[in-house]
Amino acid sequence: MIIATIMTEHFAANLWGICALAIGLTLFPSAQCRALDTLPRVTVRQGKGMPGAFVYSDSGRPFVPVGFNHTILGKGNWHATFNVGFYDPVKMEATLADMQKAGANTIRVWAWGEAREGASVTGDPKSSGVNGAYVANFVDFLKRCRSHKIYVIAILDECPLNAGYTRIADKEKSINPCPDVTDYSTQYLSSGFIKAKGALIHDFIRAVKERDAGLLSAVLAWSLCNEAFVTDKCGPFDRQSGRVKTANGKTYDMASKNERQACWDEGIVYWANQLTKAVKKADPDALVTVGMWTSDAQGRPPVNGLLLPGPDPRYCPRPSALASPKCRIEFLDIHVYPFGGSAAVNLETNEYSELQKAGKPVLVGEYGVFREQTPLDKAAKMAREMGANIRKLGYWGPLLWLWENFPNNCTYDANELGLHK
Repeated sequence: MIIATIMTEHFAANLWGICALAIGLTLFPSAQCRALDTLPRVTVRQGKGMPGAFVYSDSGRPFVPVGFNHTILGKGNWHATFNVGFYDPVKMEATLADMQKAGANTIRVWAWGEAREGASVTGDPKSSGVNGAYVANFVDFLKRCRSHKIYVIAILDECPLNAGYTRIADKEKSINPCPDVTDYSTQYLSSGFIKAKGALIHDFIRAVKERDAGLLSAVLAWSLCNEAFVTDKCGPFDRQSGRVKTANGKTYDMASKNERQACWDEGIVYWANQLTKAVKKADPDALVTVGMWTSDAQGRPPVNGLLLPGPDPRYCPRPSALASPKCRIEFLDIHVYPFGGSAAVNLETNEYSELQKAGKPVLVGEYGVFREQTPLDKAAKMAREMGANIRKLGYWGPLLWLWENFPNNCTYDANELGLHK
């Protein structure tokens, strides 16, 4: 979830199960499920004056991602879907079978789990490398997805550490220190954390590849984070003066609105490019994306110099920065919710004209209706309007937040929601 008042542990309670409001219709056309023994690679096609598209690498035919987000929370109320001792292959099989019956061809999941009790992707805190038992769970999941003809958007969120990856971070920080970058912002603007995460990304994908290289085609994309942001409570954006250095080696004047904005715009591109290199080193044919909401979530314009205070201290990236030719990711993953009670997609905060020019595909990796803002009798109508608005813009998806909000044996119509066919 993406608003401070809607915390992850409350996700099921704060979004309507909107599909229950249109029982008896068909969610997605059954033609979306391809009767193949293996899944062909999906790549992207650059758009001209519009966001681009997804196509099958082998044929060039369009691929239309439609489906769901899915997550299981762990003991600490964080994503633990594949944690050792927590992953349930029987339940996962049932979930994927039900998704396939509903017509979904895409699932978005947290590929890295809750860092507790040595059960996460990095295992015991004293260890080095990836946790083999955790990788085995994720490989089992990919095999089941391949069987059900469902592609995976795998979220590589945060930066789990163990002793080995901490050594990598510390060594890099000694070479390229960024002392003015603190706390949460270190994930994006600190050289040490970027280096460590890049190493973990490479090791994780390589471990999957070593077990079954054919599974990599089932991954539609590796998402470098769920929702990128920095905060004005952490350095460097907690200060209003002085020059600061970030991981890209540049320095910025924190008294200048333009340089503050450039610090974040250029910093997120450097972060994305370094991590994309790590993905490509392990799997050159992989697609890479970044998840994000847009600044309407906090009631700000997209260009704000990270100076506008508010109840939410977080600042998301500008879509145009990630869509830039300077950024190596292949497509954007923008999350659309009815901020301010409207089903319309905010063209200003999406920087839609810039996205049209850039031509990268835009996936709506999350969408839904907030329970606290929308009465039940209006939720289905708003969801249909959101889907139609998303489609009109040339965006792909959308992927419903959340599968757990999709009641058993309930379906809704793809046309009614404005989904691509």
